[in-house]
Amino acid sequence: MMRSLIWFAVLAVLAVNFQNVAGQLDNTIINRRNSINSTLTSFSNNLVNKVNDYANKFISLRNDMSGQLTSAAQTITSFLSDTQLGDAALLASDVLATANTALQSSVSASLTISASFSAVGPCLNTKTQASVSSTFSALSSANTMYFNIITSSSSSFVSTCRGRFSNLANDLVNQAADRVQDCLNDENNELSRVSSILNNFMTLMRQNYQGLTQHIRYCTSLGSKDSRAEVKAEILGCLKGVSTYVGPLYKATIEQQFTLVNTMLQLEIVASNNRVKTCINQVTNTYAAMAEAIIPALNVCLNTGQ
Repeated sequence: MMRSLIWFAVLAVLAVNFQNVAGQLDNTIINRRNSINSTLTSFSNNLVNKVNDYANKFISLRNDMSGQLTSAAQTITSFLSDTQLGDAALLASDVLATANTALQSSVSASLTISASFSAVGPCLNTKTQASVSSTFSALSSANTMYFNIITSSSSSFVSTCRGRFSNLANDLVNQAADRVQDCLNDENNELSRVSSILNNFMTLMRQNYQGLTQHIRYCTSLGSKDSRAEVKAEILGCLKGVSTYVGPLYKATIEQQFTLVNTMLQLEIVASNNRVKTCINQVTNTYAAMAEAIIPALNVCLNTGQ
């Protein structure tokens, strides 16, 4: 009778301890879900800010360079009516007008592509929450199985194994949550890297647009339509060079740079999505595997004390 009472008392103590451990695990899961959701919100907000930052870079390029192209074109106007310089001036003016039109359409295309980054956030939000939920559920189930086994075991190693495994699921939940948040925070750094790459592209494109407009200004600064014949001949040669050599060269270079920057953005959109998904998959799969390993490891402990 006394042994039965002692046994029931032991079970009662174990039940209370399990309730405490289970309650701690439940609280940990709730808290870590909240912290992950907070990180996801920050990630999404940062993504929106970065997309706006990318867009602002292109808009600034368009506005600034369009202004310079228009201003440079105005320096040609006085030469258009001249019988000797008019045709060459018109061709040079067309080079600037074409560059301005191409600038508008190229920036519009880049804005559309960069806006596609916004789709990364909602997709990752859903994927992350589903993966985390599955992993936390596996750890919670393993914790319940641990209690059922430990309370019914007659092994002489029960005390040792209880000390080793009682908080394991709780610790793994915290570790998994930390790693998931690392995945998201690391990608924030990658998005900043894209911004730096864009800055470099913007600098190169600005230099090319400025090179074109400076060449025009150089031609028109040589003299006026009323200058001496030899000066007008120099102006004529300079303006012809714009339509024949300078304009096509800058056009090809700028087109190539827009192609490169748009390709980079398209690749980064896919890469950003894949980087976070891969990272989170690795984390959640690793900790799901750890959850599966808890019970086999517990059984070994109960049998051997190891």
